[in-house]
Amino acid sequence: MSFEDFRASLLNADQRAALGIQLSDADAQLVVADPASAQNWYGYWLSTLPQTPPPPAAPAPAPQPTPAPETTQQPAPSPEPQHAATLPYEATPAPFPGDVQQTLPIHDTTVHDPQQPTAYAAASPYPGYAASPAEAPAKKSRVGLWVTLSILFALILIAVVVVVFALVTARHWVKTDVAAQPETFHSEEYKTGSYDVTMDTVDPCWVDQDWTDCINAMAAQYDANCAGVTLTDTATSLCSDYLAEIDRMRAEDTGDFIVATLGGWGSLHRTEEVSTRQVSNNDDKPAVTHKAVCYLGFLGECK
Repeated sequence: MSFEDFRASLLNADQRAALGIQLSDADAQLVVADPASAQNWYGYWLSTLPQTPPPPAAPAPAPQPTPAPETTQQPAPSPEPQHAATLPYEATPAPFPGDVQQTLPIHDTTVHDPQQPTAYAAASPYPGYAASPAEAPAKKSRVGLWVTLSILFALILIAVVVVVFALVTARHWVKTDVAAQPETFHSEEYKTGSYDVTMDTVDPCWVDQDWTDCINAMAAQYDANCAGVTLTDTATSLCSDYLAEIDRMRAEDTGDFIVATLGGWGSLHRTEEVSTRQVSNNDDKPAVTHKAVCYLGFLGECK
């Protein structure tokens, strides 16, 4: 029976009994699922089979006997039974019927050192046996590990290069969180310190008044409103004309003139000049900003 036929027979209770294999259905399924365990059971089953001795070799032609004295011929000793060569599997002790403690282990959960051979590995494979994928050398797994590590190293290296490039090319700028509040103003009136002088139509002189008295009345108007203060441009012009008229009248005074008619000069009035100016409300506020960084043109705070 081949190994595959033996393995398939384990799944049938009647065929297991015929083979002398004492396994329950659950244990048989575990043995079939484990190639190494199935091979050990196959080797054990082969060891239980009766060994057929090889046929005796044909006797060689005997040479012609030389006449010799007649002696009593002793019967030739019977040949020792010949035994079969060593089995291709190391025999496993055969379990006795009803002895459940001598059955082979179905599934070994013990952690073994990969450098130490296990009980299953000690069994010599039968002729024509090929190693199962589970027993293949670990070269492929090591190659896969190196490939995985190489990919991880390449990804880490790329990430480091990207981070360094982002830091080197980072753009720093000032971001405005709250815009600046400009200063506002209000208008207010204030005294400039200068004086404005106006003239009405009421002449300080009258008809038949002494000419000298009229000059003195006009001079009093001038002194009270134009002298000793800072005048505006308009007031300066008016006061200058008024003083020039007084000087003209004094030049014509002979001591016996009287006022015949009133001229166009009136009385003077002085008022303090008031102007308008813009005064700050002191409500300006600077902008609220912070330093921002932009990486790679799209990471961080970018405009």
